[in-house]
Amino acid sequence: MFKKIIRPFQNVLLERKLCVGCTYPLTKAKKLGNLSENRIMVECKCKRRYVYEKELAGFKRATFAEEQQLASDIAKGRTW
Repeated sequence: MFKKIIRPFQNVLLERKLCVGCTYPLTKAKKLGNLSENRIMVECKCKRRYVYEKELAGFKRATFAEEQQLASDIAKGRTW
């Protein structure tokens, strides 16, 4: 039930390109790497990770699988 109350507020913050935890602008967040040509992972100053999708021009919270993909790409030395 708590998630149903919080989710609309988080969606508004993400539409405005702000972190849902600390409201820091995600456009100023640290770029961690590319997941693909159209997807970039960034990390806010509060250590939350987001994926920027160029096609949608918006952010979403990074899933565990996306974080693991980035970690394996870095370990293999892959860069886009």
